[in-house]
Amino acid sequence: MKINDITRRTIIIGAIVAVLAISCIIKLFNLQIVNGEEYRIQADNRTIRTYATKAPRGEIFDRNGVPVVENRCGYSIQIFKTDISSEELNKNINDIVKLLHENGDEYTSTFPIEYNEEEEIPEYNFEKSDSAVSSADGNKNKESDEEKKDREKKIQEDTAKNIAEWESQNKVDTFNTLREIVKYYAEKYEISDDFNETEKLDIMAVRYEMEQRKFSGSNPFVLATDVSNIVIQKIKETYYPTGFADIIADTIRNYAKGNMAAHILGRTGIIYAEEYEKLKDSGYGMNDIIGKDGLEAVLEPYLKGTDGYKKVRMTSDGRYGDVVDVKPAKAGNYAELTIDAELQEAAEKSLKKRINEAVGDNGAGAAIAVDPNTGEVLAIASYPDYDPEKFNEEYEELVNKKSNPLFNRALNGTYAPGSTFKILTSVAGLETGLIDPDTYITDRGKYTYYSDYQPTCLAYSSQGVTHGTINVSEAIGVSCNYFFYDIGRRMGIEALDEYCDKFGLGKTTGIELAESSGTVASPEEREAAGGEWHPGDVLQTAIGQSDNLFTPAQISSYISTVLNKGKRYRLHLIKEVADYDTGEVIMQKEPEVISDNPISDSTFEAVKEGMRQVVADGTAAKVFGNSELKVGGKTGTAEVSDGKDNVLFTGFAPYDDPQIVVAVVIEHGASSSFAAQVGKDIFDAYMKIIQ
Repeated sequence: MKINDITRRTIIIGAIVAVLAISCIIKLFNLQIVNGEEYRIQADNRTIRTYATKAPRGEIFDRNGVPVVENRCGYSIQIFKTDISSEELNKNINDIVKLLHENGDEYTSTFPIEYNEEEEIPEYNFEKSDSAVSSADGNKNKESDEEKKDREKKIQEDTAKNIAEWESQNKVDTFNTLREIVKYYAEKYEISDDFNETEKLDIMAVRYEMEQRKFSGSNPFVLATDVSNIVIQKIKETYYPTGFADIIADTIRNYAKGNMAAHILGRTGIIYAEEYEKLKDSGYGMNDIIGKDGLEAVLEPYLKGTDGYKKVRMTSDGRYGDVVDVKPAKAGNYAELTIDAELQEAAEKSLKKRINEAVGDNGAGAAIAVDPNTGEVLAIASYPDYDPEKFNEEYEELVNKKSNPLFNRALNGTYAPGSTFKILTSVAGLETGLIDPDTYITDRGKYTYYSDYQPTCLAYSSQGVTHGTINVSEAIGVSCNYFFYDIGRRMGIEALDEYCDKFGLGKTTGIELAESSGTVASPEEREAAGGEWHPGDVLQTAIGQSDNLFTPAQISSYISTVLNKGKRYRLHLIKEVADYDTGEVIMQKEPEVISDNPISDSTFEAVKEGMRQVVADGTAAKVFGNSELKVGGKTGTAEVSDGKDNVLFTGFAPYDDPQIVVAVVIEHGASSSFAAQVGKDIFDAYMKIIQ
């Protein structure tokens, strides 16, 4: 009986051992075979730290290989996912943000709520988003009370729209007040009352951004970029041993010439969630830097490199161990522009100097120089300008400045062309057969064709004299309004508008950046704006007033088209893009004709001669009279509703072989000689460069 009991117990124990053994085998099989890879990854995530090796962004050079946008080495704060409580996470974030503030550094966040310490309330601030774009009407620096009210109303409407969209996207539109929304986020992120109101919102902003950037064990979060040395030291001392945060080497965009060409080069910034959604399938990560505007944005597909990484196994005491895996980064391609850095600097220097002479420190204007034979932009300046490297820290000041330094006046400022339009009127009159180069018209001072509208020639109204009997070349030279009143009336607005269309006025130039199409005066345009067209309006249109509004870029393009006898080239800033490693050309811009409306040799010679007379003994002779360089040009003065006249100049050089065309505008500059002097400075700099 005892033997049977022992045997039975042995069998039972053996069975239990067998079951346990089988269970262990199954568990081991599950751990090592079925889910082995998953558990290995989890283990690696705890012991292996991945450091992104950021690919240097492609650099940008001028037409001669002079660097205008480079990269420099900087350092960024990267936060890693660790097993800590929300309480400790919030404390760490608060301590790091305080450290940043104390040393003049900032963190990146798109959270639009901040604390107003003066009012002691939370408030929305959508200016923190760098997607905002400044705009302005190039005709005015001053606003009427009505215009100010309209602008403020538009700002309020835009703000209300931004708030509604953000609240809806983040599912907080059911709350009644902003305080309730702040309370919701404080509870969501478990932010205690140990922090003051400003600290709470800083923590919310960082935690919110972590969510937007999908912070995880495999996706560290870049809190701040290009931080100062003392911040680097403190982060390494305090957080490196814990594995919470570390400093990573980063490439920081460096604009080699400072403010030079800021409006066309644009700037870069960290990718936003909505941008990431569009670009994630193209190899972008949530911590990537992308082009935000200007050529940085246009060239983004070419300038972006391919990031690499370094995986390091960490020791038990938090130190670096073996390098597990390495993937080298590949630098982005480099771009060569059409601009000449030396000419660009000369144009900007002259524009600033002449604006200060004409208007003072608060003046504004633009200048552009193009190659009429290719459409290449050689220089393009807008004043005032800004420093793209300080865009984020100076953003609020920039957008609130009355002078609108973010506004690219060369491409988006629209101005009445004044007498620079008389070249177009001349071409239209000659090509339609209304006049020929030997047609003479007698200037009688006051144009009396209409009984209710009788404008005068400037010489008559200011000095009581007339220009006598003159032909079209002479009329251009002395800028005789009477001559062009008569041509415009007899030709009619339809013919004028037809030639505007042929020569690119009222159309975009085709340049790579955003630009205004301008406005061509017409009965339809006037009526669409709620006004009424009168017969006398064609007289003002013919001399470049009325509703005509064009950009400096359009004026340079139209004059280039005249010099090409009707062939219009697309303006462009990009010359080519090449591979960083091999130098192989990946993309190249060739001269592109976008329209061709031939004009006769006689028209060409008559207009060109008129532009020569302008600088030889006409309205620009004071500036160009003693110049050794033979050029052609046309000045312009355009009345504006508030303040002194806008002044313009357009011209070309050398006279016998045009290689450069300029267009200049100075807002409220009063005398066209200031604009003409900018043109002369650019011509002189260009000739010095090519000799």
